Amino acid sequence: MMRNKFFLLLFSLFLLTACNQKVDEEYLIGGNWMATSGYEDGEIKGVPNCHFFEEGLEFKSEDIVYNTSFDEDFNFYLFDQNKVTEISFESPNLGTYSFKVHVISENEMGFEGFGLTEKKSCYLERK
Repeated sequence: MMRNKFFLLLFSLFLLTACNQKVDEEYLIGGNWMATSGYEDGEIKGVPNCHFFEEGLEFKSEDIVYNTSFDEDFNFYLFDQNKVTEISFESPNLGTYSFKVHVISENEMGFEGFGLTEKKSCYLERK
């Protein structure tokens, strides 16, 4: 009985830790984030459907990200909406693209588009 309580406590702590990973500038900065797969309904599957991230994103500061595909800096903004972090990328030439961000691990995240990017999604890995 005591053993079951111990495992339940460990599982609960693991679950709380996994669910509390926050997307902030500190999480994003460091390395090159590359879209390697699709990301739909919380699952990594298919091909990436966010073509301008496939060659990589390098978050340089709290509001600037370098987009390798276009060889230019974009502005980005983070928002917390209904317990979900959203990110918007803004480029004078390409407009604004918004995604819900799902932290999978320290070096993995999923983007699910909404609004004008509703049908776009991708799984990104930090390289």
